[in-house]
Amino acid sequence: MLDDATIVQLEYFRTVVRLGSLTRAAEALSVTQPTLSTAIARLERQYRIQLLARIPRKGVEPTLAGLRLLTALEPLLDSVGRLGSIARGTDDPLQGELSIGVYSPLAPFYAPTILLEAARLMPGVTLTLTEGDLDELPEALRRRQLDVALLYADELTPEFGIATLRTIAPHVVVAEDHRLVQAGRTSVSLHELANEPAAFLSSPHTFNRYMSFFRALNITPNIKYTSTSYEVIRSYVASGLGYSLLHHEHLTHKTHCGRRLVPLRIEEDVADSQLCAVTPTRDQPPARTARLIEVIDNVVQQFAARAPR
Repeated sequence: MLDDATIVQLEYFRTVVRLGSLTRAAEALSVTQPTLSTAIARLERQYRIQLLARIPRKGVEPTLAGLRLLTALEPLLDSVGRLGSIARGTDDPLQGELSIGVYSPLAPFYAPTILLEAARLMPGVTLTLTEGDLDELPEALRRRQLDVALLYADELTPEFGIATLRTIAPHVVVAEDHRLVQAGRTSVSLHELANEPAAFLSSPHTFNRYMSFFRALNITPNIKYTSTSYEVIRSYVASGLGYSLLHHEHLTHKTHCGRRLVPLRIEEDVADSQLCAVTPTRDQPPARTARLIEVIDNVVQQFAARAPR
């Protein structure tokens, strides 16, 4: 049976993994770093496994054995924290803290509504929302720094729990006075755009995915502008500086610079993307995480219903 000291050690271990640093974990737990190191060492001796790997200039990360232990102890520590309310008969599984990560280009579409709906439907849960890219979010899930992430999951490994919410097709955007719009076109072949200037998002995963479309067609796009900002790219396009490829629909075609752009369907067969709610493992998530996924799904479906066809 676990004693109090062991439960404390396990909580220390979980905090170190989530923060990726003994120094930051010690500060968060209000203990000294030697105290934390000693607690982790005792756990490693008790279970006869190495739980953490020290990475020079980066901090620490869990070993495979450490990840297995973390997966097993999450529900245990959650239950320990609720023992008093369970004993009093007042326990509510939809209480506590949750962390959600959202892929940065998706955050303007979904983050505000997710926060509002979670506060309305899960008032006992304190929700923390962070943004990240398609490298940062999976790593944060592995470290259990996030309970769930909303992202495009096309390149994720099978270790994660993946719930597909929407399938989204990429599309071309051009300025409203572009020759294709003036000709009444609603679709375009990427071959027709081969020589036109392009403005692409420079996020590595997104950029590489779009480039793969062109490589498959033996086209070299004429890339004149790049940006990490979704809205900057939209403004470039609306100003007539070039076309772009985007995934997500907008509820308005007006851009920050005051000009409008027009979406066009891609005539070639290019790969869709899967918008997913992703959890750290394929195990059934705790009740409050499962409820949050329902909230996220409802927000995504409501947006899809309003998006222009």
